Amino acid sequence: MARGLAADPNILLMDEPFGAVDPIVRADLQQETIRLQHELDKTVVFVTHDIDEAFLLGDQVVILDKGARIVQVGSPSEIIENPADDFVAAFIGADRGKRALHLKQTPRGTVVVDSEGRTQGSIIDVPDAVTDALLSEESATKGAP
Repeated sequence: MARGLAADPNILLMDEPFGAVDPIVRADLQQETIRLQHELDKTVVFVTHDIDEAFLLGDQVVILDKGARIVQVGSPSEIIENPADDFVAAFIGADRGKRALHLKQTPRGTVVVDSEGRTQGSIIDVPDAVTDALLSEESATKGAP
């Protein structure tokens, strides 16, 4: 990355730069990339097959299908909230893992769990009425055929 920045380009292309590093180093490099991009105000075209990495690093994400056909372009939030088609929904894991989140009431409050039932976080600073409404809506949805 340092060599690429030495010439002070307007755009920096990074093609799977962190693919061969361990997860700890990868996370550090991702954070450093975010810091440098903001500090230097450079456009970075970042190629990755890791959708979580794309969502972490990208302001805009382009999802390609077979034949390099563009199927969706948008911010990570836009893509997660409104996948363009079934391919995009499956690709981003909209219905599984850490994207398929649900609320669960516990004795100490409401937590967010993933599709495997693993707790991912807790709901804080939300009025009880809002949490109750969300939980009742989720119960109704689960009970629907």
